[in-house]
Amino acid sequence: MTEPAGIRKAERFAAIDVGSNSVKLSIAVPGTDGRPTVIETARIVSQLGHGQAKNGKLDTESIERTAEAIKEMVGECRARSVGNIRAIATAAAREAANGDLLCDRVKSLCALDLEIISGEREAELAFQAVSSHRIIDNHRSLVFDTGGGSTEMVIADGDRIVDSLSLPLGALRLTEKFDAYGRVTGKTEAAIRAHVRKIIEQSGLKIGEIEIAVGTGGTCTALALLDIGPLPILRSGKPPAVLRENHTMSRESIDELVIWLRKMEVADRKRKTGLRTRRAEIVVAGACIVAELMAIFEMEWVAMLDVGLRDGLLMEMMQPMDGS
Repeated sequence: MTEPAGIRKAERFAAIDVGSNSVKLSIAVPGTDGRPTVIETARIVSQLGHGQAKNGKLDTESIERTAEAIKEMVGECRARSVGNIRAIATAAAREAANGDLLCDRVKSLCALDLEIISGEREAELAFQAVSSHRIIDNHRSLVFDTGGGSTEMVIADGDRIVDSLSLPLGALRLTEKFDAYGRVTGKTEAAIRAHVRKIIEQSGLKIGEIEIAVGTGGTCTALALLDIGPLPILRSGKPPAVLRENHTMSRESIDELVIWLRKMEVADRKRKTGLRTRRAEIVVAGACIVAELMAIFEMEWVAMLDVGLRDGLLMEMMQPMDGS
């Protein structure tokens, strides 16, 4: 994207999201509409959470891959004279017994403090990013962000959060738990979905009646791109008017995608969908999470919004500048 003229160093902001599957960067400047104007993005798959389920720790190779990815992004920020850089880490670092080792390594490599945030904080940032798009307005909504290690869920009335929590339901986590890398049987799909339902039902989340569902995160972005691109899926009717400015998917479409994707080996998924290897490996489990969420909440449509924690963090970083 083109950077607006006259932007000073102090007015450039960068947010780095260190997830279980990938490290993502957004560089932005304050926009005229009150939202950050993103001028550059980057993503590096480091799979920080790979193998973590075995002993509850981050392995040395994953820490090094991730720290090097952050170093590369920080270098890009400094080359572009970004005055404000923040980095946050989520489920993998949060749950690991040795998450502090990642923070120490990042500090030594690039003199940046990496903040490990709580699941509730993660959910709040995701909701803040979505609410700025005015899609939910005064409706009772479910906003969920499905990442590699966890799914953050927020129930809200308009811009007021009613309940929020972080659940251990991530695309990478469940791929490893159910060995769902390659071709996945119907029996395994059912087991993944049953596990998702069990975790949600045991969470104590105050559900109530939901009018709008909004999905964010890597899995939702991948599903939206697949729905637009290589697989023409018949839609049943039209989505509610409030959702039509976003890419919307029906529950039927998501269920069909799960079946289509799970019947392929990783190489075929890559070839037929254009997904990168790491995403192709974990997309089935991620799609199962989204499909089961739709079933549990009895939602026929979900709006897939390409925003995330970085957007919420950038909004927060820019607040002093807009007087809020």
